[in-house]
Amino acid sequence: MTEGTLRRVIWTVLAIVALTTITTARAAVVEEIPTTPLRRSLGAHLFFPRDGVTDPFTASFVASSSGVATGSATGPTFDLNGNPVNVEDYKILSYSQLFTGQWGIAEFWALRLRVLGSVYTGTNAPGVVGVGVNGLVRGSVGTTFGFQLSHNLRLGAVIDVAWGPSVAISILDSIRQSISEGSVQTPVLNTYSTTVTPTLSLAWTITRGWGALFNASYANGVVEVNQGTSDTDMALFQAAVEVDLRELGSIPLGIGLDYSAGYSLGRTRFRRYVAGVGLFYTGRPGLTVGLDLGYRRAPLGSRDIFVSSFSGVFSLRYTFD
Repeated sequence: MTEGTLRRVIWTVLAIVALTTITTARAAVVEEIPTTPLRRSLGAHLFFPRDGVTDPFTASFVASSSGVATGSATGPTFDLNGNPVNVEDYKILSYSQLFTGQWGIAEFWALRLRVLGSVYTGTNAPGVVGVGVNGLVRGSVGTTFGFQLSHNLRLGAVIDVAWGPSVAISILDSIRQSISEGSVQTPVLNTYSTTVTPTLSLAWTITRGWGALFNASYANGVVEVNQGTSDTDMALFQAAVEVDLRELGSIPLGIGLDYSAGYSLGRTRFRRYVAGVGLFYTGRPGLTVGLDLGYRRAPLGSRDIFVSSFSGVFSLRYTFD
């Protein structure tokens, strides 16, 4: 083989390698850029989902969340006639498990289904006697209608309907009923509740990597107890802000802060408030793995004993679009 022929072969091989490299790189770029924007993207920011923070997005997903909370309250103890006799500290522990699935039927419409199981119990003597052991199961169906107002604003109407039974085992209540009825009464109380919650939700992309959510809700609940019913009404307001460090640099970490307050209609004082912070892995747009830490102050059931609690919720969610 002559020197000229060898030179031509080398240049031919180099040209083929260069062409193959360029073609492969272009193909990789095409694969990384989605043909259509993800449904949770708004302007220059991709919102990450959080349990307990409503949003106007219609993406399809499946999710699982597990939470543990511990709380305490200072409240009166009662004698067998229901008269307060002392002040004690109630200690409470709870566990909850939530499964959620949502189907984005269209860009503006989604349907979802939730199943929630929860149990809480007193962990000290006043808590065991006064609170007992309580468990509940809730099924929920909901829908979201979302509309783009501008490149960085999206408004949604969200409606959820939840229903299910609750079972409570209360030693103190059973003793009171036994005395009043003149016969031994079971310490088990069964109730059934239905709650309808419409929400207006606004998402705002502040700038690249930063987003905010604002929610206003009205909740109406009907509780069936011993063949009787009672209802409650509450107005809730929520604000949340989030930052994705991956969009600002290279760290796949999302940080979210939120605060919400609920007010019972017809009462002069608040009924609950919640403050939370969440940490989430954002390395893959379709996968959300995170931990939500929260502080909550709310009444214990129908009693005006306000419990302060700290919770941790581990969530795993996969979004399809």
